[in-house]
Amino acid sequence: MSLTEFGIEHKQVAATPVAYRRFHMQARSDVQDVLQELEGAIPPGGIAGPPYLHIQSFSSFTEGYAAEAGFPIRQVIESGRISSKTLPTLEVLALTHAGPGESLRETKVRLYQFARQKALISDEFSREVYPGWPDPEGPVEVHFVIHNWNRLLANNLERVLGKPGQDAVLQGGESLPIDATPEERFEWSRAAMHWLDALANEGQKFDAVSGCAHIFPAELLEKIQHVYAEARGQADDPLQAVDAVLAFMETDPGWNEKDHSRQGWVVYQTKQPADPEAYAAARTDAMRRAAYCFCPIIRARLDKGMPVTYCYCGAGWYRQQWEAATGKPVTVVVVRSVLKGDLVCEFATHLSPDL
Repeated sequence: MSLTEFGIEHKQVAATPVAYRRFHMQARSDVQDVLQELEGAIPPGGIAGPPYLHIQSFSSFTEGYAAEAGFPIRQVIESGRISSKTLPTLEVLALTHAGPGESLRETKVRLYQFARQKALISDEFSREVYPGWPDPEGPVEVHFVIHNWNRLLANNLERVLGKPGQDAVLQGGESLPIDATPEERFEWSRAAMHWLDALANEGQKFDAVSGCAHIFPAELLEKIQHVYAEARGQADDPLQAVDAVLAFMETDPGWNEKDHSRQGWVVYQTKQPADPEAYAAARTDAMRRAAYCFCPIIRARLDKGMPVTYCYCGAGWYRQQWEAATGKPVTVVVVRSVLKGDLVCEFATHLSPDL
């Protein structure tokens, strides 16, 4: 089915300054309370549009979903009572929910089902906009925030290889329509990875593709930054601070790691399966690999020959973690991968020797 048949709109949400508050959402009424508090703190005439809600897809907080609610504002506000920033441009699929709040989840499921059918991937949060505010029963515009992998790759290729290198890798196919099939997305990515393998060295490939990874939740990165900085302040050995981060990951529920260890200046990490139940119940290795893989365009096509260079995207997850924690650049190597025929994906992060 097409976007129109689903009633879905594909659009850009322009970058805009917002007044916002982060909180841990336990109930829908929490959103109303936060927005009412924010609205009362914003100077008269300062609000520039309907409020929004971002809900983190995964969180380490046991006291509720990590969430952010706010209002677009006419200019950034400098105030101790209000946090403000500029939200970046977002590309979204939008579907309007006009029924009772109890059925909002059904609208979200419809939107996300369409995205899954097209093998689209999202950044690690969902988004809602409330054009009927302050009516709690007013319409809700549900957004699937698109992680535009192809565009990120094109931008990274130009940064790493220059415009001629970008053109050589993409061969003139810089984009796909939003309603492209999963097979078309797979073929586009496979062709780009083959050309990248032929034209770039390993460091260039890592830099370009790891920059396409999902955006790691900011609150989780802030946690390990704090753990590392605190441990670093207590010990002369930076590797003790790295070990403190690993120990923290073992106790904090937000880290989806099956296993991790450190050998010298290298941290080894293995992902949990994307579908743990299917992985445990799988009758064949092929079924285990499909249940393990997180990528929607790969997991059903593992036998079609995607270059392992593509897994530098997964390596970018760990690049974000350790560059945030240590404040230094890292290099991540793909040790094991389902694309190599392994049953797990393992990554080795080579830390900077000047921590």
